Amino acid sequence: MTEETTTTIKVPKALRDRLHALADEGGRGTTLADVLRELLEEHDSIRTRQLLAFDTLLQRAQADQEAKSKADQTVQRALAYLQRRPGGVTA
Repeated sequence: MTEETTTTIKVPKALRDRLHALADEGGRGTTLADVLRELLEEHDSIRTRQLLAFDTLLQRAQADQEAKSKADQTVQRALAYLQRRPGGVTA
């Protein structure tokens, strides 16, 4: 059996209280480590879903040549506008 290394982290009291409340919701035996592990897993899951959704939208947008052309035109107009302004950007 492998022994886990532990560490102490300092957190504001309000955050600690929220973490303890989540541990209490988990029932007897739920540790702060369990709560943090669950929160990190949830974060990773949300991030993965967001990336997959973005990738799907990006693929659709790249497949839509008309929309891509309109977006390119919009970018060019915005760039031209910014270049005309005093202190404008350079391409």
